[in-house]
Amino acid sequence: MSRDTLPSVLDRLLDDGNNGTMLFDLPRFKRALARDLEALLNTRRLHDALTHYPLAADSMLQFGIPDLSGVSLLNPDDRHRLQEQLRVAICTHEPRLSRVNVQLEAPRETGRHLRFRVDAVLTMYPHKPSVSFDAMLQLSSNVYRIQD
Repeated sequence: MSRDTLPSVLDRLLDDGNNGTMLFDLPRFKRALARDLEALLNTRRLHDALTHYPLAADSMLQFGIPDLSGVSLLNPDDRHRLQEQLRVAICTHEPRLSRVNVQLEAPRETGRHLRFRVDAVLTMYPHKPSVSFDAMLQLSSNVYRIQD
């Protein structure tokens, strides 16, 4: 039995042929989710400018992740901090996912990218197996790529 889902508001706004009545099957939904995760991780948020405003911490004003300048991915503490920042950003700004887990691969000293994996449960299907996204951070440009 096929379970189609209503697309995100962005996908419905971008649709020019179905008058807002389209449905996504799971692979298409997952591709749209990967696109949105990539946008989230490639957005840099304000650096602690809103610490005195606790209600703003979970708002769109804090969409994205902190700037990676000065972070050494060869340093285990920096990698752990990045892993947690990725997890928190996804948990805060991607309501379609729950029980988010981010696993970083140990970088090679000569490598120019960091690979990681995001595992999560789709909130619309909480009893189904988790979905996974393989991702890569290009160190020279600080650009994330997500694959579903």
